[in-house]
Amino acid sequence: MTGVHTRMRAGKRRRPRRSRRIRRPIWPCRRASARPYRSREQGSRDWRMLPCAVVVWTTLLAEHAAFGHICNGAVGDMTSTARWPRQAFGPIWPAAAIVLLLLIMPIVAAVAYWRIRRRRLRRHQRHRRDSALLCHGVVIVTAMVCACVSGGLHDLVQSTDPIIDVVAENGGAAMVIGTVSVPMTVSALRDADCQTDIRVHGVSVDRIRSPSSITIRAYATGQSCVFRQGADYRVVGTLQRPRFGGAPAWLIVDDASDAVTEVREPAWWRRAGTIMQESFIRVTRRLPDHGQVLVPGLTLGVLGQDVVMTPWSAPAQTDDATADVDEAYAQRLEDDFKQAGIMHLMAVSGSHFVLASTLTRRLCARFLIPRWATSVGVVVAYMMLATLVYPSDSVLRAAIMGLGGAACLLAGRRTQALSGLNWTVILALLIDPSLAHSYGFALSCTAVYGLVLCGDAVTRFLRGFLPRILADTMAVTIAAQTFALPVQIMMTPQLPALSVPANMLVAPFVAFTTIAGLLALCVSWAVPALGFAFAWIACLGTLPLERCATLIGGSRFSALPWHEGAKGAMAVAAFELAVPLTIMMVRAMVRVIARGASPWRGPEQDRVAYGGDDDGTPYRARYTERAGAWWRETRAMLFERDVGDVQH
Repeated sequence: MTGVHTRMRAGKRRRPRRSRRIRRPIWPCRRASARPYRSREQGSRDWRMLPCAVVVWTTLLAEHAAFGHICNGAVGDMTSTARWPRQAFGPIWPAAAIVLLLLIMPIVAAVAYWRIRRRRLRRHQRHRRDSALLCHGVVIVTAMVCACVSGGLHDLVQSTDPIIDVVAENGGAAMVIGTVSVPMTVSALRDADCQTDIRVHGVSVDRIRSPSSITIRAYATGQSCVFRQGADYRVVGTLQRPRFGGAPAWLIVDDASDAVTEVREPAWWRRAGTIMQESFIRVTRRLPDHGQVLVPGLTLGVLGQDVVMTPWSAPAQTDDATADVDEAYAQRLEDDFKQAGIMHLMAVSGSHFVLASTLTRRLCARFLIPRWATSVGVVVAYMMLATLVYPSDSVLRAAIMGLGGAACLLAGRRTQALSGLNWTVILALLIDPSLAHSYGFALSCTAVYGLVLCGDAVTRFLRGFLPRILADTMAVTIAAQTFALPVQIMMTPQLPALSVPANMLVAPFVAFTTIAGLLALCVSWAVPALGFAFAWIACLGTLPLERCATLIGGSRFSALPWHEGAKGAMAVAAFELAVPLTIMMVRAMVRVIARGASPWRGPEQDRVAYGGDDDGTPYRARYTERAGAWWRETRAMLFERDVGDVQH
């Protein structure tokens, strides 16, 4: 056998080995594992699209302000709709074509220069850093031009709308045909009972019908409050110039039986969502006062006193087991939540979508469902949640960012919060430029930016002298509040001085209450008794929130007055920037005094200077550990034992 195997091995012809040419890199580099951690390429530290997002947002704001200044001198009014002066500037579309051509020319020049530069780099294979900077510059310029084009066309189309012409001429009677985009809520005007937003398709003024494409705010009274979300209506009323808010026009609906006519009913999925919402609201009307107000706020994103039921659900309200919301108590509770700095809990945000995604993924993992089916399930859960809750700009931001995470799950890659948020901001602003001056969208984005950019740093800093649970809870509040506070100052000129302790006190109950409220929302339409049980559990979770808001929000130290407008926001931003810089300088001086190290060198340079080869993190005892060591030594001294016996 040995000879046979020897002959077989000898009979095989060996293939000649091909010479592998080793390609040497142009720049000297080391393996990723040998390089420092901070210099490696990480998806979680992808800041490339952050300048583009900032440029797009800033460009849209500047373009809207410039458009208002050119048209009617409305400088700084970010919510007003400017009217294009046709007599002074002539036809609008030739001017729009010229502006578009002037904006496209820099893009063409930048692309041509980039292609020529790329050919030179292919020949010489040098100056890669210059090529990267050039690419980033081209991307930023392209984003700026796209923002100018999108914002300019949006303002031009909106300024030439016939409704804007009627409003500019002190309003008048009109008949509007459009789609209701949001459910009815309690009116902000004293002369009306309900309000809603209508996306207009056409308007008839003086028997002249014209197409329209803007969204207006409609106010109705009495029997005219019959609007359903997603349905098309023919509404007769009076167009007026808005006195407050971001709507370009108001429509005061006539108080008549034929003032509102339904042209087309909502889609089946929208009707199902409306039925589930109203069934949930009817269940919450049987709860105590704080539950009637807070449970719908945590679940749907609207406070209980702001809900207006449709006429076909009115008979259910006359039941003896139900009770109307006490308006005085509800208004006082809402003011306490604002003063305490926890009003953001009453809005649907990314936490709802995170809960839906987590539950869906765990359920799919339990039954070993493939990844593509799991991603489809996550998308379906997001769509159902967006249908059931009240629409808002924060819901839009969370839904778009969640869909990006589902796409990453389908591709088998980890989600990147910073990159996903940057792309969400860019796409949302380019598609709908009106979001650039929306406070809801700005608060949602800035809070998430704070969590992504500063969350880990604040957590590491607080863990040095606080327990882990308290440090993590406080870090989330501080990181989100740091970036969102300038926007909040522009809305309300006051500083929430006690918002951090208030958020820490209510944080353990928010997730539990939200899950119970969502379960009640899902089952109330089918089994009202089971839905009431879940709603009662959610009501128990809202009790600590109500107590915290009453105690902290009722204090005179809960909110401090501040400068209003852009000056106040800039002052807060400067103060927030000065605080971490001061902390860094103090820590550097402490290092100089304690170790004799240079304040401008990091720990790695210090180890090299002192001959250390350890790449670990220097150990620093926490205050809790020092207190524990002191207690052990004190206890040993009291019992007359050797102190060294209790050190370990």
